Amino acid sequence: MLILGIYVVLFIMMIGTLKKPYYVFFKGLNSLAFVGIAIYGAISANRVDFLYILLPGLIGCMLGDIILATKPKNHFLYGLIAFLIANLCFVLSFYRLQGLRIEEFMIPVIAMIVLVSLSYLPHMDYSQLEKPVMIYCFVIAWAMSKSIMLYLSFQTSLFLWLMIGFVLYFISDFILLFYKFYECQYKNQLGFLNLLTYYAGLFMIAYSLMIL
Repeated sequence: MLILGIYVVLFIMMIGTLKKPYYVFFKGLNSLAFVGIAIYGAISANRVDFLYILLPGLIGCMLGDIILATKPKNHFLYGLIAFLIANLCFVLSFYRLQGLRIEEFMIPVIAMIVLVSLSYLPHMDYSQLEKPVMIYCFVIAWAMSKSIMLYLSFQTSLFLWLMIGFVLYFISDFILLFYKFYECQYKNQLGFLNLLTYYAGLFMIAYSLMIL
């Protein structure tokens, strides 16, 4: 509970600094927190071998967060690439636990169909990022799908937390799709929901290493 409490406090502090110069610091601190939780959890629960599966992806997500927060030129594209690499790390690492299954591609294919369908909405415009977004959509859906397959195969609390974490992570990116590319009057609400589901999801992924 102490770890969760600290994480929630850091999140509230980050939300409180939105659109302020030190937002970058607090967002980086939040991202460093889920990496730290994974490392601490793996060591305390004697799951260092499983840490090697999750850590590359978690570090990639942290780097993506920092890129998006600092907003260099073409920051969204660079952040997208960082998260793409992070999600590929997750997927490839998961194959150390379970081999390739054809059914794990059902969700990515459905996600791609939904993504293309949404592009026909009147106020949705992917602009020049259409192809990168489509590639990213497939990979994040693939990572979520693989986490679901792992839970269905092993059915332990660890994999349940992992699966829920990836579902929340996927939902956060679905919300981000509308925040970034859909013209509406609810940008602030979408931005908050994106951060809430993202950091909740990454917390569950990291904390899964402590679940017995």
